[in-house]
This record gives sequence, structure tokens and C-alpha cells, in this order.
Amino acid sequence: MDTTDSTPASDDAGIVRTTAEAGSLTLTVWLDEPLGEHQRYAYRVHDTATGHNVEGRDLFTGAGAPVEPGRAIRELAGFLSASGEARQFAIDNPGLTPENAGLFPEDVAEAARANLDALTLLAEHGPQPDQSEPPQEGRLARRWVSVVFLQGAEADEVLDLLDRDGPDAAIEHLAGYDYGEDTAQAALENGYVYDTPPTGMLDRTASSDVYTLVYSPFLGHLNLLREYDAVPDPALLGIDNTPAPEPEARPDATAQTRREKAPDWFAGPTRTPRAGRGLSL
Repeated sequence: MDTTDSTPASDDAGIVRTTAEAGSLTLTVWLDEPLGEHQRYAYRVHDTATGHNVEGRDLFTGAGAPVEPGRAIRELAGFLSASGEARQFAIDNPGLTPENAGLFPEDVAEAARANLDALTLLAEHGPQPDQSEPPQEGRLARRWVSVVFLQGAEADEVLDLLDRDGPDAAIEHLAGYDYGEDTAQAALENGYVYDTPPTGMLDRTASSDVYTLVYSPFLGHLNLLREYDAVPDPALLGIDNTPAPEPEARPDATAQTRREKAPDWFAGPTRTPRAGRGLSL
């Protein structure tokens, strides 16, 4: 994936534009005049492979105060991802018209299809800092780290579980990908650390304990995030902390006995779903 953000720049008219890259596509957004109570961004999508451009002023970001440009970039990437998936569906199913076939012109939809993975990750994680830049002071203080991001067939299996047994079951399943400090360090090294869980216009969220699940049945992806430097509730991970009966000690088995008594709170996702954990959608 190639997703890097640039420092917002002002043009001669004083308009601040924010740019991000996803594969061969360059996405640019800038705050446009509101339409009634609704805030909106204007945007440009440039395909460096073909030189084609498309511009629009219909990227609505809700009512009230404008959202941050990074979220507008994610939402634009989400719509492009949907257009690319529709283009792929049309190719795989001649004669059928997918729901999102008209989101963008055909050449843009084709470019989105060619850059679908990069767009999906950009929609999920937002623009990533240029890794060549020195780390900014306080960057490690961000609150959320990404535990696992799934799409495609892997995501479909968990989305089926979510639909059948609820978000609680999906969170418990995905928590099996959490390896504690190793997971946090991997997220820090790769830039998947956030002040708040990143969400797009088509995403839904659910929370339990220190985890937040961001998912989209429409786009077919899930992202489990954990509060940075937080330890999950062992009960959430299906771990029984009840002390086991003390085995009869043998001089040559002391070390093995200690290892067996130590709970592994990062056990795999083979857990029984439980209800009533105060999930919020």
C-alpha cells in the first residue's frame, strides 16, 4: 500500500487542500461552502497512471461543524472503494448492474478497481505519515492501536459470525489476534495508531471492554482496535483465572508446573460468545 499524507497547503485563493495517495491515485479534498445545514468538501481524484482527473463538490460530511480533512479523505476513499468493487462485480457478472455503478465515471471506477486494496486501507486507516519524517513529539500518546484488519473471505466469515451471534461474539473472536505488547509495537512501527478509532461514512462500531470494532458489511471489512497500553478483561478472552489444584510436586517438574500455572491471556479465538457486555452501535 502507498498511502502518505502531505502537509495541508493553501493555494492563491487561500483554500487549504489536503492530499493523500492510494496506489496510482492522488486524492485531494478542501472545505467547500456548506449547503444549508450540511457541511461538504470538494475533491479531486487524479490517476497518475493515465493522467485522468475527476472533481466534485458533493462529499457531504454531516451537519454542524466541519469534520477534519483526514476523515473527508477516508470517506472519499470509501466511496471510491465501493465504485471499484462495483466495477469488478460488473466484469465478473456481465449483464448485471451493481448498486454503486454510477458513483464515478467509468474510467475512475476502473482506476479504483486497480487500486482497490490501497483505497480500502486508506478508507479504514486514513492518511499515514511519511515514514521518512522524524516522529513527532507525543505521537506515542495516541489512544488506539489496530489489532487486526480483515477483508475479503476472512472478513466475510467474521461478518457472518457478527450477523448470527452479534458484535460481542465477533470481538471475542478477533481478540485472539491480540498479542499484547507485540501487537502494540507492530502498530506503532507501521503507523496504525489513532487518537480515536478511524471510521468512514459506511462503517459501524461496537465496543466491549478495551476493544472497539469498526466494520462495514457493505464494504466487507473489519478492524479491531484496542486502547493503547490497556490490558483486556481476562473474562472477555475466555480465560479461567480460578487457581488450579496444586499438583503433587516432583523435584524434576517444578519449572514445568510453574509454566502450566501461568495463564495465557492472549489465547486463540476459540471462545464461547457471551451476551450482555454493554455493546454500543
